[in-house]
Amino acid sequence: MKIVDGDKVECDRCESVFPIEDVSLLEKETNRDYERVLCEECLGAVGVPKGYTLRRDISHLAG
Repeated sequence: MKIVDGDKVECDRCESVFPIEDVSLLEKETNRDYERVLCEECLGAVGVPKGYTLRRDISHLAG
């Protein structure tokens, strides 16, 4: 996850920058944790694959 200016995040799929409250975090717990930040448009394209969880509120990560 790339946090920009403390309150913006770069989407891991399209690489555009969004306010942290406008993105979601796709997670999968494996041997190595997998996390991807997705904007609303990319989340719509990817969806939530089986075995993954979606966190819509990640505003607590803002610095």
